[in-house]
Amino acid sequence: MSSLETTASFAFETPSPRPDAGTGAGTGLGGVRDWPWSVVRWLFGKGEEGREEQAAPRTVARFQNICVSRETGAGGGAIARMVGQRLGWKVYDQELLEAIAHRMELPVDDVRVFDELAPSVVQDWLLPLREEYYAPQEAYLDHLAKLLEAIGRAGESVLVGRGAGFLMPRETTLSVRIIAPIRHRALRLAERMGVSVWTARRAARDLDRRRAQFDRTMHRAVSGDPHNYDLVLDSHSLGLDIAAEVIVRAVEAGRPGAARTTPPSWTAPIAAAPRPEADGPRLALPTFPPADLDDATNADADAAIDPDADANAARPADATPLADEPGTGPAD
Repeated sequence: MSSLETTASFAFETPSPRPDAGTGAGTGLGGVRDWPWSVVRWLFGKGEEGREEQAAPRTVARFQNICVSRETGAGGGAIARMVGQRLGWKVYDQELLEAIAHRMELPVDDVRVFDELAPSVVQDWLLPLREEYYAPQEAYLDHLAKLLEAIGRAGESVLVGRGAGFLMPRETTLSVRIIAPIRHRALRLAERMGVSVWTARRAARDLDRRRAQFDRTMHRAVSGDPHNYDLVLDSHSLGLDIAAEVIVRAVEAGRPGAARTTPPSWTAPIAAAPRPEADGPRLALPTFPPADLDDATNADADAAIDPDADANAARPADATPLADEPGTGPAD
């Protein structure tokens, strides 16, 4: 992982301090009071056995979780926060790294090195032989899979990145892809990182390539394929507020008892009735004989044009045409 990718990942994935920061004293987390019970049990190494919590019966909605995949600099994390605030759902972005760092007993910055980093082919071959050398990354991937599973069981969660959309059940998960033109993403990332636009553009492409490789290696999926998502939203053309509103509306429409409007059915346009003709006789247009008529018809037409044609045809062959007679034609 290059230093440029590390800087871009840290600058864009680290959220602003939350109001509940510091309530999880000694844990390195931002507070766990609002975390689902299943996630808290996993966080502190508790299994599902002996669980005292009784799940309250609730009506099942269409979407239990939202998974947000994003291009670097497109604002996917900010949109996820807005959606979580409007729905009252828990958002997991930086929180995923904090929880895994707690389980691995490592600083968050050390865990960030493995965040969305696909293991290389060499690691896949040598891992059984040198497990102690590659254990940190393998532990990160194992903890990530189990944490996402616990969050998925809890429901009402918004997860950002980490291939969560390829692990959650598709029928109960709203999978969203946030995109934006590279030039606008570079401008936003340059302002966030405090670097030039050219450097930010390169960092965005490198981090996108790294995330795509992670999804391809871990989930055999193409992150840029729109068929893997329910919604693909352009945050630049729509804006963050409208993009978040579209996601919220989709979740609310899938809730039981949601008011649904029936779209108007399409009907064929009615042909316009012929307009009545104006009073009075219509003008007759002149007609001309077609070109393929017989010679007799053509002769009649010529006679109508030249009255002397029939007279010349009736004179003997040795007679002088009427047009050449003295006083009737051009001078000799």
